[in-house]
Amino acid sequence: MLEQNYPIRVAQIGLVSVVDVSLGAIVQFGDRAEATPRLNALAVQRAIDHTKAGSVYFESYPIFNRPLPSLVDPVADSGEDVSIRRFNHCPRINVGCIYVTAVGSTSSLLAGNAMRTTAESRIKHIRQYEAHLVKLT
Repeated sequence: MLEQNYPIRVAQIGLVSVVDVSLGAIVQFGDRAEATPRLNALAVQRAIDHTKAGSVYFESYPIFNRPLPSLVDPVADSGEDVSIRRFNHCPRINVGCIYVTAVGSTSSLLAGNAMRTTAESRIKHIRQYEAHLVKLT
């Protein structure tokens, strides 16, 4: 939740060129309070059809069930109070040109402030090909 004294700012961008934005990614200009992009993906490429090879389930792979690692901030975790006060004489974010080739899964392109962002991306690629026996003569 935004603090009561949190200033609203405007983002003024000269030029934005983004070629590709992936699933769960965010492109935002200006401040945001909180974002939680999340993506689970499972890519399967087989040389044999599914009726012979069997089904693939998220539950079969522990990467999709592991808890998120906890982030350790030595200053915040020391018990000390951290206080920041800012005064923006011009509450405008001025950015010239932004050229981006790709914004990946659950990543963020942000011109502004993000008070809290928690992103998660778990991707498991499976490539399964039928083995061919080669007879050497």
